Amino acid sequence: MKDTNIRFMAPLTLVFILIVGGLSSSFALAQKPDKKGTKDYPLISRFDGFTIDAYQESQFDRYTLPLGPAAGLKSLGETKTLEGKITKIHYLFSGKNPPSLLQVYKSYEQVFANQDVEVLFSCLRAECGVNSTDLVKTAATTKLLLNGFMAFGEHAYQAVKLNRDGMDIFVALYIRDERGRLAYELHFIEVQEMNTGNISMSDIQTGIEKTGKQVFYGLYFDTGKASLKQSANDELTLLGQYLNTNREKSYYVVGHTDNTGSYEGNLSLSLNRARSIIKALNEEHGVALDRLKAVGVGPVSPVEANLSDTGRAKNRRVELVLQ
Repeated sequence: MKDTNIRFMAPLTLVFILIVGGLSSSFALAQKPDKKGTKDYPLISRFDGFTIDAYQESQFDRYTLPLGPAAGLKSLGETKTLEGKITKIHYLFSGKNPPSLLQVYKSYEQVFANQDVEVLFSCLRAECGVNSTDLVKTAATTKLLLNGFMAFGEHAYQAVKLNRDGMDIFVALYIRDERGRLAYELHFIEVQEMNTGNISMSDIQTGIEKTGKQVFYGLYFDTGKASLKQSANDELTLLGQYLNTNREKSYYVVGHTDNTGSYEGNLSLSLNRARSIIKALNEEHGVALDRLKAVGVGPVSPVEANLSDTGRAKNRRVELVLQ
């Protein structure tokens, strides 16, 4: 059986934590206690002497993963947009005789090289930017990081992808050594779709009769695109069945987005997603095109404020509206 544990073989003493799969845990105590309410992510160990001083966990949100050098102070350059559960942990060295930035960087690099992990991008010092830009500083400027980074010192970054129990997990490592103050952040993104519950044929019928519309959250799309995912098939089939049993009526298929990105971009995206649904209904379920009209309203009709991951997720939806 293949060992799925991620273990460090590094020149420093490293802290072991619980690994995915329910194995027992053991770890050395940090020099100072972690901030109350924080914890290690159950996958990768930390260095001895580092303390958690900032922590954030979102059950469902969107994450921009850098995949290349920064293009400017406020531009991350090449990125990949992900959605799912996001955990961010900031570690600050609080002991004696700190390791160097290179030691931390090379140790994680060795771990990833020895495991079934896909390295997506890695950079050290000047490799992380173009001219005077720097990826880690840009990540701080664009509010991707928990803690701000100063303009001095050295930075490094690694992004990898792994799979555990069928789930894709992306890991982003941001390291800084600014005038002897060594710290790093680990970000974990568990890619998943928002669980909004299933709807039934009676739910659609009731919604149309009472309010003139029905909301669909299971018509999943690739992030930032108008292409339907395979996982959208169940609700698409249900929608097709409803339309084919109510052939005398016509409907609007309305795309909605959250407010992430530009207004114009979201309008275009929501319209193209509505068009994709109509195309799939016609080609895969035989629904006549003249019964459906695509409408894209972007972020202008939210059901909740776009101030939280839950609110944004509820605003990304499709509605069937009776004409």
